[in-house]
Amino acid sequence: MSGTDRDTGATAGGREHRTASGGPSLPFSLVLLLLAAAVAHIGFTGLDQSLRAARGEGIPGTFEAVETTCVRHPGHESCTCHGTFTAEGGEEPRGVYLHAAGRDTCVEEAEIPAVDAGADNRVYGPDGSREWIVSALLLLAPAAVAGTVAATWVRHLRRAGSSR
Repeated sequence: MSGTDRDTGATAGGREHRTASGGPSLPFSLVLLLLAAAVAHIGFTGLDQSLRAARGEGIPGTFEAVETTCVRHPGHESCTCHGTFTAEGGEEPRGVYLHAAGRDTCVEEAEIPAVDAGADNRVYGPDGSREWIVSALLLLAPAAVAGTVAATWVRHLRRAGSSR
C-alpha cells in the first residue's frame, strides 16, 4: 500500500493528518489550535513588560553590581550581573540582576543607571532590552498556525462543496 495507513490516510511518516474521507482531522486541528492559543497567551503575558523595557519605561534608579558571571558561547559572551537596585524615590534596595549586561556594562561596585519595568528579579540598563522580539515571535507563530489550519479547512470545504 506504499506506506499509507488505509484507515486514516496518514503517510508512514505521519505528515498528513487526514480522515478516511481525505479531509483534515478535526481533533488534530482543535488540539493544534489550543496549543497555538496557549503559546499566544504566553506571548501576550510578557508583551507589556517587554515593550516597557525596550522603551526604557518604568521606575528609574541605580543598579550596583556585586557579582558578574560570564559564559562564552560560540561567537559571543553572555554575562549575568547580580547586584542591588535602588529606585530614585529612595525605596529599600533589592537584590536583582541586570538584564542583558555585558562585561563592559557590569563593573562591580559602580552605579549603573537602570529601570525597573516591573519584573520581579531583574532590571534593565541604559541599553534597554530586545525581549519584545521573543514576545512578537510568540504571537506571530500561533497566528501562522491558525492561518494554516483555517486555510486547510477552507480548501477542504470548497472541494467538498464543488464535488456535490
